Parts: sequence; C-alpha cells; structure tokens
Amino acid sequence: MASPLKPFLTSRPPAKLLPTDFGDRHVHRMHFNECPFPPSPAVLQAIGEAAGRLNHYPDSVWTDLTKAIADQWGWPQDRIVCTNGSDDLLLMVGQLVLSEGDEAIAPGPCFPGYPRSAAAQGATLVQVPVRHDGGIDVDATLAAVTPKTKLVFLTTPMNPTGTLMRGEEFERLARGIPDHALLVLDEAYYEFGRHAGGVDHLPALQARTGPWVVLRTFSKAYALAGLRLGYALCGSEEVRNAFDQIRVGFNVGRLAQAGAKAALTDPAHTAMILDNNERERERMRAALSALGCRVLESATNFIAVELPGPGQPVVSALREEADIWIQAIPYPGFENFIRISVCGPEDTDALLAALPDVLRRTHNAGEN
Repeated sequence: MASPLKPFLTSRPPAKLLPTDFGDRHVHRMHFNECPFPPSPAVLQAIGEAAGRLNHYPDSVWTDLTKAIADQWGWPQDRIVCTNGSDDLLLMVGQLVLSEGDEAIAPGPCFPGYPRSAAAQGATLVQVPVRHDGGIDVDATLAAVTPKTKLVFLTTPMNPTGTLMRGEEFERLARGIPDHALLVLDEAYYEFGRHAGGVDHLPALQARTGPWVVLRTFSKAYALAGLRLGYALCGSEEVRNAFDQIRVGFNVGRLAQAGAKAALTDPAHTAMILDNNERERERMRAALSALGCRVLESATNFIAVELPGPGQPVVSALREEADIWIQAIPYPGFENFIRISVCGPEDTDALLAALPDVLRRTHNAGEN
C-alpha cells in the first residue's frame, strides 16, 4: 500500500537532531547561537504577572506586542505577524508561494529552515554558493532566477558565515529579483548587524514593486530563545492577509507575548548583550587567527572558522573531551569550517584552552 506521506518525507534520511537541554550537566553551549545572559528583569516581571492569567487563551492577534514592535521600528502595526519562532515563518512562506515544480533560491550554505521550507511543498531549492569571504554573491543570485523561481531567501547577517550584506549589494538584489518571486529577508541577527554598523534595508525593500517580507526574532539579542517568538514585517496588506489564511489560531502563548513586549522596554539590557558579544567575538577571532585559522568577518553572535583540516573531527573531539559544543558546516566547500557561538568569557576560555591540542591531534591524524 502506498504511503500517504509526501515523497520527500519517506525518501530523505531522518534529520539528526542535537540535544537542547543537558539538565544539571555543565556544557559549553557554543552551537545554537544562544544568548549567554538571562533576559531583562523587566521580562521576568512581565512573565510573572502574565502567569496569573494562564487560564485564558492568549491574544490571537498579538495587539499589545505588535503595537510595541510597530513603535520600535516605525512599521505599520497591521502589517506585523507574530509566530512561534521565526522557524514557523520560514515554513509558512513556502506554503504561501511554492508548489511542486517551483524553485526557491537560497545562499549556500544556509540555515536549515530554507531547504525544509522548499521540500515541504515539493519545490526545488537552488543554492547559490557564497563568495570566498562568506558573503552572498549578488550576480550569481540574480543569474539563478528563472520563471520557475517563486521564492528567494536572503540573509543578513548571514548564517552560518556571519557576513554582513552592504547596503548597495542589497539594493541591487531588491531591484533585481522579479515581481513573480516573494523576496524573504531573514534578519534573525538584525540587532547584531546594526550594532556592527550595518544599514536598515527596509527603505530598499519599500522601493520594490514585488512582494517581500522581513523575518526577525526575539531569540538572539533579547535572550528569549526559550519563549520562541518570531515576527514578520510584511511589505503589503496582501502578504499580511495571506499569512492569516494559513497560520493557526493562538499561535503565540501569553507568556511569550508579555515577555517580548517587556524586552523592548529595556534597551540598556540589549545594549549590554550586544557589547559583550562584540568583546568576546573579537577576543575569540584574534586567538583563532593566531592559531593559523581563517576567521570570516562576522557581525553576529557566532564566527565561522576555516581549520587546517576537516571540521567534523574537531567538533566531535571538543564534545567528547571537553563538553564544548560547536557545529560543523555541512556544505560542499565548507568541509574544513566550524561555526562557534559567542558566549560568556568562561566559555571562550574553555574553548581556547582545549582547541590548540585538539587541532594538533586531529591535524596530525589527518597527515598520517
């Protein structure tokens, strides 16, 4: 009897998921790009107050939260969509525009949510290899567009390379992507990019005639990964209304809405997070460069590092020997790369103490 599941669900190997909770075991969590600090005290207070109303469903249209987001970024409240993390948004944009036989374009390597979004609709993901510096290749991306292209994923700063897109680069892409494709700008690391001197890309998007959406999250710069809250700034009422046709009701819990709204009231806490991130990122970059590694320029809370040899043995050794969790980058041409989250000083210390010996042993093993 034929399976009722879509073909990609039965033909693809199961995804290998990483642990997310280690209990009382002390682990250096340098693999998920989490914030090393707890959220603002204002967030904890707001969640505590909201907890007394957990017997009621949350606001299904996120009224107070979207008002706060609209005030923060100067964007119309009625063109903001909130979801259970921006991963949900990535799946939803595929639902909006992709069908079997269509194509989506993304950088290579990219966040795993992009290929999942395309595969879930039976579409083909066309990955455009990034430049040597880890940045999006503008010319190659535009050249990859065909009449079958219905969705284009762009990311700045880039995950997993950390590279920030320049304003003129993005303007070329925003103008060059044809109107028959939905342009999705993933800005999960938006606050880090602006802290590093990046520009606001909303003006370039507003000059575009075709459909577009910007995806952002509270997981990173606001230290709310555990609440799971992402949001979209939609380029038109049409795009906003399309999301409403496919999303589930009550999709964001009461505690998440209250906590996210409160996070926006404490810019000093966010600034502390961003400042610490810059210090630790640059300390790690300098130390790894001194070890002979090539470190890509990063405007995020992680760095991509090219090692003298394959990255996976280093990832495995650090996990097994020192409980330091980092990630390899599984993409052709990036076999020697690892991605390391920027965490607290003690995490950086542990990594820099363990890595030189691991590099010597794995590199020597590769030579024999």
